[in-house]
Amino acid sequence: MSLTTRGYALRLLFIKNMHLISIIIPVYKAEKYIRKCLDSILAQTYTNWEAILVDDGSPDNCGAICDEYAQKDERFKVIHQENRGVVNARNKALSVAKGDFLGFVDSDDYIEPTMYEEMLALAIKDSADIVWCDVCAILKDSTITENFHISQDNEKNIKDLLAEKFSAYLCNKFIRKTFWDKCNIKTDEASVIYEDTYITFQLLINNPVNSVINSPFYNYIRTNEEAATSDKRSSIVLKAEQNIIHIYEDLLANNLLETYYNEFSHLALELKIELLKYDVDKAINTLPRCHKCLKNFKFSFWVSLFYWFAFNSGFLGKQIFKVYFNLKKISHTFSRKNRF
Repeated sequence: MSLTTRGYALRLLFIKNMHLISIIIPVYKAEKYIRKCLDSILAQTYTNWEAILVDDGSPDNCGAICDEYAQKDERFKVIHQENRGVVNARNKALSVAKGDFLGFVDSDDYIEPTMYEEMLALAIKDSADIVWCDVCAILKDSTITENFHISQDNEKNIKDLLAEKFSAYLCNKFIRKTFWDKCNIKTDEASVIYEDTYITFQLLINNPVNSVINSPFYNYIRTNEEAATSDKRSSIVLKAEQNIIHIYEDLLANNLLETYYNEFSHLALELKIELLKYDVDKAINTLPRCHKCLKNFKFSFWVSLFYWFAFNSGFLGKQIFKVYFNLKKISHTFSRKNRF
């Protein structure tokens, strides 16, 4: 290596190490997993970071484990609080974060050793506001890698987000702090599902410069039964109600509803279809225009017909749907009994 090349490499290394990364880690009921999570942060090849651990009133030994790591390494900062939910815990960490860039890790997941070194290098090279990476979902018997094909066309990115063509993880994003602050991110601490979708939507409508590394740096553990996303699909969608409504309100406020109407209706219909099972009137009256896009869903003709009756045919339609839904439940129960 020539002196010139070597000098340039040393200068680049010096510049890179000037950037502090704040890693935001809400902690709750992750005792089986948290050591692997924190060890993966200690193993990072980029070393100028702070990890802000918010023990959100976890009833297990997570709080003590966080304190143990903070005693070993002062880069770990620990906040203990009563349980207020993951959104509040993240916001608490963000309020004290001092980094130039933000990373997000859940306490039951872990990351690859070069994750932040490579994402930071690309952020500097491309002057990117957000660097995205792929995610490896670890299930009980298999692993699935989700690839992200994010472009500089943020209108397309928003459409893909709302149509759920990619998952709205916050944890696979490396975000420039000045851009995050510019976006004035809003959150709903009472609505703890689809909060990443709401945040990602707010980031994208502020037209970030995006870069992507197609490597699965983030390992998402899907076997933690205490995690919110281990809930049944219906429970997840119902808990997402307010965040979906917030996206609708932001689309209206920014005169973007017509631009993204079809894609948003896809997201809203998931909520409305789940609501039908519990409260038909609420399903009809929640985001009422969105069930007009029922034809965009790939239901069979007969299933679509029953949903159409529920949404569009008044009292009679509601009764027809209730009969269909009750028959479906009976059929499902019968089929389960006959498996044994």
